[in-house]
Parts: sequence; structure tokens; C-alpha cells
Amino acid sequence: MKLTKKQLFVRISLILFLLLLAAIISFGIYVHFNIDKEIDLSLIRTGSSSITKIYYFNYDSRTNRTGEAIELKDEALFLQRSEWKSIYDMPNNLKNAFIAIEDKRFYKHKGVDWLRTIKAAGNYIFGFDKRSFGGSTITQQLIKNLTGDNNASPKRKLEEIFRAINLEKDLSKNEILESYLNVVYLSENCYGVGSASELYFGKNVKDLSLKECVSLASIVQNPTKYDPYTNTENNDKRSKIILNQMLEQGMITQEEYERALNETLVINSNIENEKSTGIYSWFTEALISDLIKDISIKYDIPEKSAKMMLLKGGLNIYSTIDPKIQYIANDVCENYKSYILPNDDGSYPEASCVVIDANTSDVLAIVGGLGEKSGNRIFNRATQAKRAPGSVLKPLSIYAPAIENNLINYSTVYDDVPIKMLNGSLWPKNSPNKYRGLMPISYAVEHSTNTVAVKVLENLGINNSYDFLTKNFKLNLDSKNDLSPSPLALGQLTNGETLLNITNAYTAFANGGYISKPKTYLYVTDNFGNIVLENKDSYEKILDKDTAVIMNKLLEGVINNGTARYISLKNKTSVAGKTGTSSDLRDRWFIGYTPSYVCGAWCGYDTPKPMYYTKNPSCILFDEIMNRVYDDKEHEDFYVSDNIVELEFCIDSGKLPCEECKNDMRGSRVSIGYFKKGTEPTEHCNLHKKVVIDIQDGLIADALTPSYRRRAVSLLDYTRNNEFNDITILDSEYFIETRKRNMN
Repeated sequence: MKLTKKQLFVRISLILFLLLLAAIISFGIYVHFNIDKEIDLSLIRTGSSSITKIYYFNYDSRTNRTGEAIELKDEALFLQRSEWKSIYDMPNNLKNAFIAIEDKRFYKHKGVDWLRTIKAAGNYIFGFDKRSFGGSTITQQLIKNLTGDNNASPKRKLEEIFRAINLEKDLSKNEILESYLNVVYLSENCYGVGSASELYFGKNVKDLSLKECVSLASIVQNPTKYDPYTNTENNDKRSKIILNQMLEQGMITQEEYERALNETLVINSNIENEKSTGIYSWFTEALISDLIKDISIKYDIPEKSAKMMLLKGGLNIYSTIDPKIQYIANDVCENYKSYILPNDDGSYPEASCVVIDANTSDVLAIVGGLGEKSGNRIFNRATQAKRAPGSVLKPLSIYAPAIENNLINYSTVYDDVPIKMLNGSLWPKNSPNKYRGLMPISYAVEHSTNTVAVKVLENLGINNSYDFLTKNFKLNLDSKNDLSPSPLALGQLTNGETLLNITNAYTAFANGGYISKPKTYLYVTDNFGNIVLENKDSYEKILDKDTAVIMNKLLEGVINNGTARYISLKNKTSVAGKTGTSSDLRDRWFIGYTPSYVCGAWCGYDTPKPMYYTKNPSCILFDEIMNRVYDDKEHEDFYVSDNIVELEFCIDSGKLPCEECKNDMRGSRVSIGYFKKGTEPTEHCNLHKKVVIDIQDGLIADALTPSYRRRAVSLLDYTRNNEFNDITILDSEYFIETRKRNMN
């Protein structure tokens, strides 16, 4: 049946209506599930104070958090100039200048100027006007400034529109305009009209002339192009356009218009001095980074928005810094040439250090580079550089988890010999490149013996070591490439790790097995005292206290007898620690600690290259800093639990010593060890055997050896199954087998 024109029109209309309805429903569903229609008012209502202040605590007890908060006046922020001004302190000409050029229907619309939006969209699509202009109202611009979200996607524009509509329901026009004029960017690092009026004209915003008001409003469209200081001519041209708009819209009289046109804009003569900002300490810069990240996470906003939340001011930041320790660390690192010799090519490496409270993980001091700090927001080698930690990783990846799981104890003996040939070379190599033979764990830790670390890893298991590092010590490893002996046993991590994270991991040894995240601040309040951000302690028990005690004893050996024996802090207090060197001598580390503090130091070149030092320069930095910290402190001892057994053992067998252990040809082989009850050795040494040697040649005496050349000594009754016969293993000459005479 043939349809009439009327029927056809009705059907087509119905189909179009249904399609339109489906599109509207689909759009509504999309908006409901994908568009964030609200903006967090805390971004606007942080406070009205113009200065963000940083405090430290003069503690009676840092662990119990009892003490007085004191302002760090030299560190008042912030990254950019920001001075909040009340809308009632702003002249009408200033408010009108911004409204005239940015949003002339500001007081009429409900957040979105639909006429301007449609016109801007049409111009964007069809290009009927060569002039570039946007459709954003002041309300929408405020949202953009607060969130930092300025991409051109339809989703972002929709969010901005819905947020603007909802914001106008929550705030008055005056509140919106006040917020906008306090956060708008006005070049030269200025946010808001308060800081801009002080910088450009050297006066309070309430005293601005009409000419100065329109000059500030001129900057918004393109801050660099219309900067009144660096581009005065462009700013003046833009100012004339705004004055014309104000006149046309009835905001000023003809007389005011003429007077402003003829007025000469006078820029602050002291602007260069005003422009130069203070150099913040390394600690403050790390604090800023932490705050931006944590605000972003808590309020679910981009980091740009979090940065703006700080820039508006009115915050009180209660930090963990210890100003005295920070000063000492700064002074040592600024005058490093007094302590560190140049490398063999005459150049000096870079360095960084961190000091952390051993019981709370409060970061007390940070230095991110040597010499005087030259600027703000520069690379911080303590918190940002990720480098291979070398042997400072061994206590974390190998020895602590093996002791925790009772796989080894203080006296467990391994044979320091190569494991295999790798690419034509013996592996692993020790530093220095020699093999000593039988040795207990205590000696292997003191002298950073690579072969023993790899063999303990074999017993522990690669997955167990990896899990202990990532889950217990909270380190960041490559889940694919770091599951192997070289990263885990020798510290050659694929992506490296930061000095801050490695240093904080060592707090678990000093405080009895607990770890907390490193903190640069405790909490932040707004200008009204409301907590806007809190950084609570997050203690987690990751080691048995007895494991921690034994690790302290092992790492004290590094200071007393091992690779860091030249550290002099041991003369003032108990100190433990571990040295580390990455492959090809490109990184030198030392993480040391006392019962109260953990201090980590790193030295190396930003573009890695070998460093040839007899003494580890990181040990020297540590020693200089911590000796000064302990100048006015009493001697401290590490905690030892009642469950620790102290007894003698034979360092060749790891067992209880017999009389022959004391008569070894090299001297007594008896040492003191520390053990969890139930893990201490119970059997006596069966390796040392009494023999008589000929003192003339050192071989075992025979019937022809005269009595005056005979001497009773102990040698090891041990046969090494050594496939690498062409290498020298130092203890082999003290085996009975080696000292036997060739009867032929």
C-alpha cells in the first residue's frame, strides 16, 4: 500500500524523534556514569591566609609525639607567589575589568554562558571568525584553574560545564569571583591579583588605579605575551581593548576612560629583587613533592590541582624535619671537598644523604646533592635517583630473611669459593678479587663476601628473597628481571632503588623489627585549624626482635672489623651498618645506624662512571654528619633481648670450639657469636686436628724430623671438592691434606 505524503512525513518524523530520544537517553547514561559533575569545595575553601607555613617540633619525645610546634620562618612557602585577598579589598574597577573581558554576562548566567558557548563551538567547527576566543565563563575558568585540567576533549568540557552549573548552586557570585581572582595565573610566577599587584606595582590590591586594574586583567589571555614587565607594549594594547569594553558596558565613564588611556603605567622599580625567590632546602622540596602526591590521592584530583591547593596558601604543615640535623647535613655536603678527595681524573662525584629517626621513620634531614643548592625544584638524588645498591641490599635480601627463617645463624659456615664459570670468568667475584675459603656468616657480612651471599640465597630461595624485599621492606623491584641471583644477592637491581627507601628499610634492624613508611610531615591544617591531610604512623612488624638483635650484631662487625672499620662514630656510640658498591665501581653506598638514627649516604656520577677510592666516600660523609649529631648526645647501646645466647664458636666449623681450635697454625680460631635460643651450636668442632709440623718447611713432620724442629699445631681435616684447581683459595694451605709430605 502506497503511503501518502502526510503518512510518510509522520513516519519519518517518528523515526527521527525516536533516534533523537535514543541519543538523549544515551547521552544521559554516558553523563551519569562517565562525567564527574562535582568539584571538591575544599579546593576553594582551604583558607584565606596568604602564607603557607611549615613547622617543626621541638620534641620532648618524638616517639610519643610530645613537643612544641615551631615555625620554620625561612621556609614559608610557596612555589609561586600567592596572596589571598578578600573580594571586599578589591576595587570595583579590578573586578569589572576581568568581567568585561572574560565574562560580561557573569552576573546573569548560572555558570555557563550558553550563547557564548554555542558561538565558540560554531566558530571552532566552521571557522567563521578568525579571532580566537573561548566560551568559558569565569566560573568555568575557576574550575580549570583549580583542577589543572585543560585538555580539549569533549569529556573534559562536559565535566567543566556540569561542575560550573553545580558550583553556582553552592557558592555565591562573590565567592566565585573572589576565588577566581585569587588563583588566576598572572605571569612571573604570580597566582592571584594580590601577589601580582605587589610584584608589578609595589602596592596593595586595594590601592590599584584603573590603569593598573586593566593591566592585570590584560595578562590572563596569554600571560607571557601580555606580561606588563617583559612585554609592556603588548600589555598596553590589550589594556585599551579592555578599557573600551568597560566603557561600552557602562562600567566606567568617558572621563575615567580618557584618564586611564593617558596614564603612564609605572612598573615597580624593585621588581627584579622581588622576582628572585628564596632557595628552599632539600628537605622542603621533598616535603612539597610528598604533599602534592598525597593531596592528589586523598582528594582524587590531578597533581596540578593538588599543587594549586598548596599555592592558594592558608595551610599549616607540621613537618618531621630536625633543623639542627638538616643544618649539619647541609654544611657537610656543601663543604664536601674538605672530606672527599677527587676521583682519579680530578673530578668530584655527586652525593646525597638522608637521616631518619630509627623508631618512627620520620625523615629528619635530606640533602640531594653536593655543594650549595642552586635553585628550586631541581633533581634530588636522595629521593629521585634510583641506583643499584650493591651490597647494602644483602642484609635485607639475604641475611635477615635467612636468619628469620632459621636457615642460618651467626656462626653458619660456607665455603668462599666460586660457584661457576660465567662468560669465561669465575662467578661470583669478590671485592677484592680473592677467595678465602671456609668462613662464618659473621665474617661474610663484615667483608661483604659475594659467594656466601649467593649460596645463602640458594638456600633461602629466590622467590622468598624477592617477597621479603618487596612485602616486608617495601622496596620496588622489577618483577621480571630481578628474580635472579645478581639483583638479589649482589644488589644489581634492574631499575635501582632510592636512597630514601633503602635507608628506611634499615630502621627495622634498629627498632626491633618494625617498619613504617618514611614521613616528611605528620599532618596539615587549613587556616581554621581543620586537618586537611594526615600522615599517620603505619608500623608493621616484619622481623622477630631476636632477628633484629642478631642483625645489629652482624652489622656492628662491619664497623668494628670489616669494610667500614675506619668509621670513628663507634668511639661515641654503638653503630652498625653496611657498605655497598655497584658493578664497575659506579655507585658507592653506606647505610649506617645507631639506636636512634639511620643515616644513608650515596656517592656517584649522574652519568655513571667508575670511582676509585680506597675509603668509601659515603662512609666519610656518614661519619662527618653523625659525629656532629652525637657531639651533645650520650653513648647508646642496641637493645639485646633475653632470648639471645652469647657463646664462643669455631670460625672454621661454626661449632662449639675444642682445644685444638685455639691452637690453629694461624692463631686462635675462636670468636664470640650471638644466637636465638635453640639455634646455637651444640656439637664441638671436628675439623681441627692436632698435628706436628716441621717448622723448617711447614710440612707435617715425619720420623726424620729432629725434635728441635717439631711443633704441635692444629690444621683442618678438610678436603675441598674444588673444580677450579687453578685458583688460589687462602685457607687451603692450612689443610692437613696440603701439608702432607710427598713420600715419593
